[in-house]
Amino acid sequence: MSTMTPPRHLKHRPGLTAKVTPIVSSRRTMAISGTAIGIPATIGAAVAATPAHAAGISGATAVAPATAKTAAAATVHAEPSTQVVVLRYGSTGSLVKVAQQRLGGLAVDGSFGPATLASVKAYQRAHHLTVDGIIGPQTWASLGGFPGTSPSPPVSNPPTSNPGCTVTVVRYGAHNALVKVVQQRLGITQDSNFGPGTLAAVKSFQGSHGLTVDGIVGPATWAALGGFPCDTPVAPTPPTGSLTEVVSIAKQYLGVPYVWGGESPSGFDCSGLTQYVYAKAGLTIPRTASAQQSYLQRTSNPVPGDLVFFGSPAYHVGIYLGNNEMIAAPHPGTVVRIQPIYDTPSGYGHLG
Repeated sequence: MSTMTPPRHLKHRPGLTAKVTPIVSSRRTMAISGTAIGIPATIGAAVAATPAHAAGISGATAVAPATAKTAAAATVHAEPSTQVVVLRYGSTGSLVKVAQQRLGGLAVDGSFGPATLASVKAYQRAHHLTVDGIIGPQTWASLGGFPGTSPSPPVSNPPTSNPGCTVTVVRYGAHNALVKVVQQRLGITQDSNFGPGTLAAVKSFQGSHGLTVDGIVGPATWAALGGFPCDTPVAPTPPTGSLTEVVSIAKQYLGVPYVWGGESPSGFDCSGLTQYVYAKAGLTIPRTASAQQSYLQRTSNPVPGDLVFFGSPAYHVGIYLGNNEMIAAPHPGTVVRIQPIYDTPSGYGHLG
């Protein structure tokens, strides 16, 4: 007896559940409001790998601690981050503000720009860290610890936070404790004397940090060097020489020929002579007549050894002898000589 094949429309069809089940079983599930939702394993992995910029710090890099362990793929835990975020030039955000506040002497604007970069490098140099301008784990630790990782030791406010502190400008020719601070932060010989070597180092620092290259350590340069040290005395260090020696030393060079730009016994110009003689007496003054005029204190009662200036800014300078006389290197074709103060001077300068 032949078996009859049932009509096609009466054949048994697998239910919808039978089709879906194999697919669901190959996926991970996550419960949301009591409903099981299928999530591909690749999505779970993507959720676990949260990028550093999710913290809202632009330009920053998150550095995971060495003890970090991979979370189970089936569950994503939202735990507080213990990663140290690395800040570098161009970073922005609240962490940059924290760093700027701890460094001191900076505008707390949350922007890691040239001034912040210079301040970070100066801080690293002063604290014997790698001078790379990057705030990584070591620099964060030195600054009091990365915010939120572990209790940090209290960080004292920098001297510049003292509202009663006034920034003192330091320039060529200065000789005091502030110069020593500048030299220390620049990493050069610390002799408290703002001479040619310090001037060159300051200009080099300014040029490499986007500052005005004038060789003067004013508010902007102080900030780039790590902030003005308000607790440093500003009284000048007593000079090793005195004006009483200037005249006798100057007379030793009578007859030396005038040489444009000369600053040695083989030849002097006017300001080369005054600077050289003062240096022999243990006194430091700038190189040019106009700079000497700006640096020295103006006096209406000059004494022998003071400088006499012509023009404002000065174009000529001599060493005052008294009795309307001076020692000077006048002009090409002449020699260092004693001569009358031939014209009305623009003023006299005294090294106080």
